[in-house]
Amino acid sequence: MKQNVMARKQNGMTMMSWLVVLGVAIFFILIGIKMVPTYLENYAIKQVLTTMEDDRSVRKMTPKQMKDSFMKRIRINSVYEFKREWVKLKKEKNGMRLSVDYEIRKPVAGNVSIVMVFSESVLFPPP
Repeated sequence: MKQNVMARKQNGMTMMSWLVVLGVAIFFILIGIKMVPTYLENYAIKQVLTTMEDDRSVRKMTPKQMKDSFMKRIRINSVYEFKREWVKLKKEKNGMRLSVDYEIRKPVAGNVSIVMVFSESVLFPPP
């Protein structure tokens, strides 16, 4: 008989437990809302690099023209949180390497921020 009384008292989580679970869920949803757009922008940047790699006319461009072309293409793809100094061009023995290294910080709450670091590159063979 005592066992049945204990089973009836343990019906589920308490209100405090539900609040903790809800708080953790809201925190992760908030982080997801902050991170997803940045990863979509990074995907757009990868697509631009792939498109430029396949475009033969890019191989004949000067470094300044390459940077300008890259910046125009990412603007067309709605990437606005991007600085020109994140694009680096480096001459290598087998072509020109365009690399994009950047870091995005998104505030979450108060002094807590998310830091996302991205590094992409593509090699253009000589014309």
